[in-house]
Parts: sequence; C-alpha cells; structure tokens
Amino acid sequence: MAELTSIGDDIEEGTYAVHSRFRRVVNLADGGRLVSVVTPDVGAGPRNLVVSGLDLERVVGLRVDDSGVEIGSQRFALGGHPTYESSIDLSGADPEALREGVDALRECLVAFAPEKSLVFLLDASRLAHFRAGFEATLARHVSNCSRDIFSQDLLRGVSRLAGAGFGLTPSGDDFICGLLLGMSILEQLGAGDLGPLRNAVFDAAQRGNILTDTHLALARDGLVEETLKCLILALATGEHRGVRRAAVRVFALGHTSGADLATGLFMTLETGLRRTIWRNGSAARR
Repeated sequence: MAELTSIGDDIEEGTYAVHSRFRRVVNLADGGRLVSVVTPDVGAGPRNLVVSGLDLERVVGLRVDDSGVEIGSQRFALGGHPTYESSIDLSGADPEALREGVDALRECLVAFAPEKSLVFLLDASRLAHFRAGFEATLARHVSNCSRDIFSQDLLRGVSRLAGAGFGLTPSGDDFICGLLLGMSILEQLGAGDLGPLRNAVFDAAQRGNILTDTHLALARDGLVEETLKCLILALATGEHRGVRRAAVRVFALGHTSGADLATGLFMTLETGLRRTIWRNGSAARR
C-alpha cells in the first residue's frame, strides 16, 4: 500500500504529465510548473511528493487540487500528511559561527567532492583530472566566468556560465543555484536588499529547460531540499563534524551536481562574509 509521507510547500494545483523518469524520481510537468514524485531515500523538497511503497514505473500522471493528490488510481487527502518547510531562517545566525562553518565546507569540498566537479576553482591541483580538449577548455571557461562573477561583471559571468558543463543539469547551472542560494542567505544576514539582483541573475541564467529553470527559481527564492537544508543549518552552527556529515550527503547528489552547487554556495558566502557586495551587476568591495 503506497503512503504519502511528505508534501512540498511549493507545489501548485494542476494536472501534471510525466516529463522525465529515473530510478528514484519521476518529474511531472504542467506547463512551466514541475512536481517530483520521489522515494523516501531522496527526501523532502519544495516540489517533492515523497511516497513509499509506490512503483514509480507505474506513475503516468498526477493531479493536485485543493483537497488532495491523485497519482494514477490512488488518491491521498492533504490533511494528515506533513508539509515540508523548505525555507530557512538564518536572520539570527552568528556570523562568526557561520564563518567557521564556511571554512569547514571548503575543507570538505577539497577533500571529498567528485574529481570532475567545479572544486578545481578552489584547488587547482584537481585540473589534472580534466583531459586535454573539451574538458580542459570547459575548465578554463568556468574559471573565466567565475572571475567575472566575483570580481568583474556578475551578470556577464552568469550568462556565460549558464548551460556549461556535464550532466542533466549542467555544472554551471548547479553553481549558479549555489550562488543564488548564497545571496539569499547573505540577505538574511544583513547584506541589504539583494532581491532585484537575485532576479537579474535568475533572468540571465534561464535557458528554457524546465528542470534547470525550476532549480534556479527555487534557489532564487531560498527554497531548498531536505539534504541541502541540513547542510545550511550545519554551516550556521560552525561545527565541523556536522558540516562534514551534511556535506558528504550533498556531494552524493547526481554525478557532480551537489558538489557544484556547494562550490557556488561556498564561494558566494565566503565572498559575502569578506564584506564584498555586488552593485549594478559588478562586484565592488565595500
């Protein structure tokens, strides 16, 4: 008997058809809106319906209305099922503890991230894993885009990085998600109103791919999946052991997706905590 164990807090009413299917995830779309039916080991998320005891191969459609969720012939009433809270409130976080957590994240990225992730931006020795030709050219391109983002022209760097890299959600897009999420966190810590700039980054990064654009929109709004939420809360404590446990789980997401996002998140927080701000699409030191 299938059981609905978690409902994302950013799921909208609609009739959804299968967009893409994987072993533990079925993505369903209604126009530009996306919902994912996932197994319990994937975990909760803003657009996730976590269902146990369900054969995902048999999921062919989904209907969400104000009273419940219908997956195939099974209907789950909304009442009685926990709603996952995907937002994070770090407005009261201790900046010094967060700095400790961010330092710990860097150590974890260098030590444990997959070899062909974007962690070469932090540890140049990892470039040895990139073969001559396309991979080496990609690494140079990403490095140039990162330089733009953090020291020259933010929006130019974002627009050039979007879509670059390997995977269903390319490495560059995952990095930009980390950038957007980091900006949302810095805003909570008192960096000022970064909302217009987050919107500009989102606009520069969109590519018309519903999977990527959905992840970008959620990151812009500071809405995260359970695994990533655990990492961010661990960063706020500054406790290295907790950061390591949470980071390793994030790095296991996709081939390099989790590590690429975490790299963008780290570089954004590390830059922001040095009191660097972005102004009019360019990086400027306060």
